[in-house]
Amino acid sequence: MKTGPDVITAHHEAAHAVVLYRTAGHAGGPLSIVPKPGILGGAQDDVSDSYNSDHAEGSILNCYAGGHAQRLIDPGTGADGCETDDAIAEEWLTDYGWQQREQELREQSLALTRRHWDEIVAVATELLRVRALEDTEVEIIADAAAGDPDADLAQYRRFGDHLESWRTAYIAEEHE
Repeated sequence: MKTGPDVITAHHEAAHAVVLYRTAGHAGGPLSIVPKPGILGGAQDDVSDSYNSDHAEGSILNCYAGGHAQRLIDPGTGADGCETDDAIAEEWLTDYGWQQREQELREQSLALTRRHWDEIVAVATELLRVRALEDTEVEIIADAAAGDPDADLAQYRRFGDHLESWRTAYIAEEHE
């Protein structure tokens, strides 16, 4: 696969969503590679207001996953674009008194990113195609890539007639 900014961004954002899904049980919200001024893409984390320590850990792991994915797809990218993710992770670590766990959680995030790489690639590939995904789409794509025979994106989209109008509105909103 040819790497470029969109490919790197898609893998970065897909990793956030997939790792959050695999650690907190849901993808967190919409995912986009539609650029805004100064921002290449976006993945939401709808567990950030949770005081559940498992959710907090999942949020930290998901923060680091984006950077791991972009370095796996193109090692030359380094930590470019990860400043906000690292700042959010640092805030979580401080809030929970887990500063001493930073390296452990970075390593755990890398292991999760590698373990779920096929899922991340599948989500990134679809994200490159449609530019924005809602959380259920991310979860279905990840489940299908993990081998779940019941994960059927086409079926979901057939019954989700709202998706195309949502996607169009979401992408337009991202450009504002």
